[in-house]
Amino acid sequence: MKKIRKAIIPVGGDGKRFLPCTKAVPKEMLPVGNKPVVLHVVEEAVQSGIEEIIFIISPQKNAVVNFFSPNEMYERYLLDLGKDEEVERLRDISKMAQFTFVPSAPPYGNGGAIWPAKHLIGNEPFVVMWGDEFFLSKDGPRLKQCIDAFYEYEEPIISAVEIEDKTKRHLYGMAELQPHNGEKNIKKIVQIVEKPHPGTEPSSFATHGAYVLLPEIFDYFKQTKKGKDGELWLIDIINEMKEDTGLLACIIRDGIYLDCGNYPDYLNSQIAYSLFVNRHDKNIKKNFKKLIKQF
Repeated sequence: MKKIRKAIIPVGGDGKRFLPCTKAVPKEMLPVGNKPVVLHVVEEAVQSGIEEIIFIISPQKNAVVNFFSPNEMYERYLLDLGKDEEVERLRDISKMAQFTFVPSAPPYGNGGAIWPAKHLIGNEPFVVMWGDEFFLSKDGPRLKQCIDAFYEYEEPIISAVEIEDKTKRHLYGMAELQPHNGEKNIKKIVQIVEKPHPGTEPSSFATHGAYVLLPEIFDYFKQTKKGKDGELWLIDIINEMKEDTGLLACIIRDGIYLDCGNYPDYLNSQIAYSLFVNRHDKNIKKNFKKLIKQF
């Protein structure tokens, strides 16, 4: 089995749900803590062994390109101010991985978003992650857990999280799961129902966020019908593919899913992130809770 070295991260969305902010700042560049969302995503990928990040990017997302590219003029300016440590951190970001930026192109939709990278993937397995969400896990990076499962079973893998709030299950691709080899956290995916009507979801588990895929997935693009809004959706492609390749879910149990794709969830993610990274500091947790109770 070939090593998984490449990750596709689509960042081509227009960010309408964050207007007017996203008129100037891509939603992937909005901060969670002191880092933009997309940097959290890249860090998870790199910590999981990914060496090359392929961004599928639209023309208005130059800020993403600039962030992950060296800027010698700005670095010299900071060095003149004595900001050596800050410069080193910026240089570390641009050296985290090999970054490639590919223009987005039809077919549109989150499935079509990976097509422009086909020529860069070749015949290697690869991963797909979204640029506006990430996962915090006490058991190590979510993506690494998925990659380890892929090496063991050699089937496509999607990360799965339990959505305990029944009122939110209609927002996700909810999976029908079956046991697999007696494993607790690895299940066979029978089907994925995208955004089911409330009460019709096949289980409490959503499968999304981190995908470990075989290059053969590109063979299923032409036979997959376009879905909602005339766009091509990754789940539809995967559902076409899974009968031939198999499909597994890697359940991530000990962690927090941070959705930063819309304003209400983004605010929740800010709070959850702050509490998670400072979970051993009782004073910070106490102050956060006191602040929240004021409202």
